[in-house]
Amino acid sequence: MTNILLRLLPSPVIRGAGRLQFKIPALRKLINIVGHGLAKEGVIQRGAGKGLRFNARGCNPGYLAGTSEPLEQEILLKHSPPGGVFYDVGANAGFHAMIAARAVGAAGCVYAFEPTPALAARLRDNATRNSFENVYIVEAAISGIDGEISFGMLGPLSVLNSVRTDQAAETVTVRSIRLDTFCADHRPPDLVLIDIEGSEIEALESGLQMIAKHRPVIMVEVHYLGHKFIEFVNRALLPLRYTAMTYEGGPLISENIRYHVLLLPEEVVSA
Repeated sequence: MTNILLRLLPSPVIRGAGRLQFKIPALRKLINIVGHGLAKEGVIQRGAGKGLRFNARGCNPGYLAGTSEPLEQEILLKHSPPGGVFYDVGANAGFHAMIAARAVGAAGCVYAFEPTPALAARLRDNATRNSFENVYIVEAAISGIDGEISFGMLGPLSVLNSVRTDQAAETVTVRSIRLDTFCADHRPPDLVLIDIEGSEIEALESGLQMIAKHRPVIMVEVHYLGHKFIEFVNRALLPLRYTAMTYEGGPLISENIRYHVLLLPEEVVSA
């Protein structure tokens, strides 16, 4: 019944409800109650993940519907060629990781970074459901530290869990690793996706050597950083010959609270 309902609901309705909780925080609890009622186990109904088996219980109903960030899905597929390597930083339940795992195939691999224990377990479950042996779950946060850090938890499956602890319901200690450190011992990425609720600059700074050497395409969901993120791009990435734009191809706007940024090395732009 849930799969049928998600298939029948128009995509804009599902996406609009998900975005409304960020625009009107007072509605977040109600939207989450309704959304979690639709977020079950089943088969992704549409989009780049159509046909994949997925356990979305307690998570974003847009995952199972296949409506979560359609442009992001399109860009993900474009830069996940067979044999490619994808780093999913803040992988949550693994929606993007599963899409990429199918795209890159057995010769490629996906490294899914997720410090929240329940979500790391969900990642393993979803990889198993699809018999993906090319998905490697790294139960760690990406930050500027190799070691351990404090991590803010709003809930065991919350998308808002992050290294920002100011609004957390509880704080736990998790493993942390720098991207440069990880890449030194693993296959380098062709594509990196970062969605970590306000710590995007720190994650990128931890991987500047990797970025300079291996030139991945980078997708970033930027939260609450405004002009600070634009200043970081100008200072750290433009000298590495990267171009920054929104997913739609427009300029970055510092007034936006939450926006999606595509960082492209010049050789990809000119290809």
